[in-house]
Amino acid sequence: MIGKILDKRYQLEKKIGSGGMADVYMAKDLLLDRIVAVKVLHSTFAEDEDFIVKFRHEAQSAGKLTHPNIVGIYDVGNDQGVHYIVMEFVEGITLKQYIQTHLQIPVDTAVRIAIEIGNALEVAHENGIIHCDIKPHNILLTETGKVKVTDFGIARAINSATVIDKRSILGSVHYLSPEQAAGDKITEKTDIYSLGVVLYELLTHHLPFEGETAVSIALQHMQGEVPKPTKFNSLISPMLEECILTALQKDPDKRYHSVSDFVSELKMAQGFTTSIYKPAQQEFMAMTKPLHRKVEIETEKENKVLDWITRLPQKYIWGVMVTLFVICFAWAFFSFGNFWSAKNITVPSLVGKPVEVAENTLKDLHLRYSVDEIANNEVPAGQVISQTPSAGTKVKEQRIIHLTVSKGGEAILIPDLKGLTLEQAKERLNKLGLSIGAIENGNDPDLADNLIISQSPQPATRVNKGTSVNIVMNMKKPITVPNLVGMTLGDAEKVLAEEHMTIGNIITMNGVSSDDSNVVIVAQNIEPGTTTTENHINVTIGKRENSQKKNGSVNISIPKSGNARHVVIYVIDDNGKNVVFDQNVKPGGTINQSISGIGSVHIQVLIDGNVVEDREL
Repeated sequence: MIGKILDKRYQLEKKIGSGGMADVYMAKDLLLDRIVAVKVLHSTFAEDEDFIVKFRHEAQSAGKLTHPNIVGIYDVGNDQGVHYIVMEFVEGITLKQYIQTHLQIPVDTAVRIAIEIGNALEVAHENGIIHCDIKPHNILLTETGKVKVTDFGIARAINSATVIDKRSILGSVHYLSPEQAAGDKITEKTDIYSLGVVLYELLTHHLPFEGETAVSIALQHMQGEVPKPTKFNSLISPMLEECILTALQKDPDKRYHSVSDFVSELKMAQGFTTSIYKPAQQEFMAMTKPLHRKVEIETEKENKVLDWITRLPQKYIWGVMVTLFVICFAWAFFSFGNFWSAKNITVPSLVGKPVEVAENTLKDLHLRYSVDEIANNEVPAGQVISQTPSAGTKVKEQRIIHLTVSKGGEAILIPDLKGLTLEQAKERLNKLGLSIGAIENGNDPDLADNLIISQSPQPATRVNKGTSVNIVMNMKKPITVPNLVGMTLGDAEKVLAEEHMTIGNIITMNGVSSDDSNVVIVAQNIEPGTTTTENHINVTIGKRENSQKKNGSVNISIPKSGNARHVVIYVIDDNGKNVVFDQNVKPGGTINQSISGIGSVHIQVLIDGNVVEDREL
């Protein structure tokens, strides 16, 4: 496949990956002069028509997703039986490779990776897309430490395929949800379970369930008890462990209600929630850099403090310890709870309210709050997007309510490109941080050649930077004029519409009316068979010269072997083209159909879409 050019556009340069479903190539987009990743389906899938239909539908749906943590899909195609998708090319490694090369991943790093995966899933779920195959192999880490989730929509198509590679099953079964293993309904909570397994592996370097066969592992997902992650990593906090075990509940109803709730709890467990005035900006890659000099200085200071403490009399040391204990206990007592109070409070609905109003409401109810800001193109800045716990939940006084608040969007309004040349469109999009996507040819008689006819997304659509805009270019070609003589005006309009042409001036003979059913076209201003770039054909109408009725019949026998056949019989006469028979006929069946027509009568017989008889009556 190296060196092959797909659809005269994508030149495959080198193979960069392979899986149970497809091979991945680095390729050059010859039209837009950029590097892309092309995933070529294995022939076993390419021969399954049902899968191909699902694959194209899911890939097109996933292509609408735009998010920094999602690998973008640019194009889907088929070139001489080679089915492929064109994706954003990402320089980096898979999360699986990262886990294998890092024997001990810091807890904060692991949680931040999980949060970024969750952010990608949140956008997908909002668009009605379930990934179905979240695993480290489908997650990429860029050279700058950015997390990118790939294969959105594709895994959903492959789940319903009839042919699946055994290696693909064995690679995915460790991250399979119990409902997937049981063949039950797939929901957004399926992705929550798989994300829980990924986080479990990041923190422990173990998988919840191991086995020699895919079946044995799948059974453990449905029946086995998940070992507590603290068994393998004592640095995991109780709250973080609770988050993981909640995500890994076998009953979907006992998991988090949404991936947004899972992400919010992870942020709270690791203290990633911040004030709206000081959003957290740390990147997980930066947290792993050694700070040897800083550690040495801090160690020297600690040693001096310890020496000073050891010189103090024993009674002073005990006195200080007791005082500190009393202070800490009092602080915890008054900060974390009216421990003596058994009063339950119903959490109010705060979604859609300004954050200041939400804070005042919680204060009045003796509830505490934390605020986390995220970018959102749909919700105005300062407005609450979601809350944890949800509205209606019963909690004790002083419980922390986590608020997710919009800090506004980075959305860009798509400009109107209709009527621009390709270069003009590129220049306008580049200034906005956008780019040209797929280019198709079309024909609009009202526009000059080589201008843009239409686009997707539509003008004024709100999108993020980096979004690709697909366009249709006006490519006029000389049209061969069809023969309209003998047709009614209605039939002539249909024929011309297929060639992007219309009827121009209508000249009448002998005072006939265009509403008369016995009126046909008797002449046209451009001879049939002539090539032209004109958009209109002028015609002359008059009475039919031959209105004699003709009768006949069609007799057909269907073979006794094989399946039922779809038979359609057309009659084409001076009144136009009409269907006189359209049925599925069983093997061995016969058809005896009477035929009649006015003037010049033509008969066409199609079996399963193939013409088997074409004659004059």
